[in-house]
Amino acid sequence: MKINKAAKAGIIIEIIALVIMILLVLFNQPIPDLLFWIFVVGLVIAFAGTLVAYSERVTKQ
Repeated sequence: MKINKAAKAGIIIEIIALVIMILLVLFNQPIPDLLFWIFVVGLVIAFAGTLVAYSERVTKQ
């Protein structure tokens, strides 16, 4: 299964933000709002990329 570039970029952003959040939780530090919003932006990019790839696949049929 191929993953398009937009979805892959969104997933990478999510993974980086998630690792930082996990490290902050392990050290009992609060998670900054900016880090949370970066995670949400990565999620939106991944969903949008997946939706575009799906719509292209459906219109080809």
